[in-house]
Amino acid sequence: MRDHYDVAIIGGGIIGHAISYYLNKSGVRAVVIEKGASGSKATKAAAGMLGVHTEHQASDSYHQFCQHSRNLYQDLSKELHALTAIDIGLSPFGMMEIAMNETHKQELLEKKHAFTSLEWLDAEQVRDKVSALPQEVSGALYMSKDGHVEPAATCEALKRAALLHGGDLLENTNVLEITKTEDIFTVQLENASLAASHVVAASGSDSGRWFEAAGMANPIVPVKGECFSIKPGRHYFKEALFFKDFYIVPKPDGRYIVGATSNTGDLSTGTTAGGLADLMHRVFAVFPELKKEPMQEFWSGVRPGSVDGLPIIGEHPAVTGFYFATGHYRNGILLAPATGRMMKDLITKQDVRQDFREMLSPERFEKERSIQL
Repeated sequence: MRDHYDVAIIGGGIIGHAISYYLNKSGVRAVVIEKGASGSKATKAAAGMLGVHTEHQASDSYHQFCQHSRNLYQDLSKELHALTAIDIGLSPFGMMEIAMNETHKQELLEKKHAFTSLEWLDAEQVRDKVSALPQEVSGALYMSKDGHVEPAATCEALKRAALLHGGDLLENTNVLEITKTEDIFTVQLENASLAASHVVAASGSDSGRWFEAAGMANPIVPVKGECFSIKPGRHYFKEALFFKDFYIVPKPDGRYIVGATSNTGDLSTGTTAGGLADLMHRVFAVFPELKKEPMQEFWSGVRPGSVDGLPIIGEHPAVTGFYFATGHYRNGILLAPATGRMMKDLITKQDVRQDFREMLSPERFEKERSIQL
């Protein structure tokens, strides 16, 4: 561990390690400080969908930011494999958002009108791809470029690649306090301290404490999600399937990840019988054949939402050098590359699209509290 870093990143999920990767790759010496094990919380719980179009009804700046991040994965996957030999599992099969009734069908047709590059599949075409679907299916929107990755592998690859570029990592290390004297931050750990020219709070649903410590209102909204996985004896489909109230993501090793419940404000860590039962009821109503497949795992995680539903990426409005990169809700995996690149550009004073900067800036929240740092 050095005594001084260019950047100290608080949080070792996929967002923190993406920031570290892009910074260290650019010669900016960054350390990630994680209070547990890297990628062990929301990152580990994610299915890894790159759902650019499942999250949007029309093209706007946020959609363009999501699309930009998804596109970065093509080269990033190759870069990380070359550096670390880790395959992040970037799927070439795309996603389908499936309508099970006429109302949802009309919503998807409107989305097709907004996104002309997407392909509409009628009921027969959908069942040709996914024969296990019932007759009630009304059609689907096929998103050929919106695949998925393996979150744990992607986080691990970013972590290792950052270290290979000269970065540092402190795991099982709790940050007690951050203070600033002149242009230097002191990051107080349990048994040591380090200095940094910049600090990035990227600790997911735990990020709220750093807004409050820096004199801002806490905009983080935790949303617990529960998932399970099965490992079927045969392949039912290759594409990730997105429905109104659940999704199924087939992984290269044969797992099918099924998610997810949504419980706002719940910070508990356990997986509930009721949550899983509710999720299974939704899934088996559409895919009764999956009832007989072997159960593999179940788990939960807490997504870091925000009060306005958008990520928070940018510099504190009054504390120079203190940044936030959090609030990604269920798009943390999708947005990791763009967040890492944007944070690198902000810290190194490179150009960032003005609409992205303004849309994601912490300045959109309360700014009139006293500054503590």
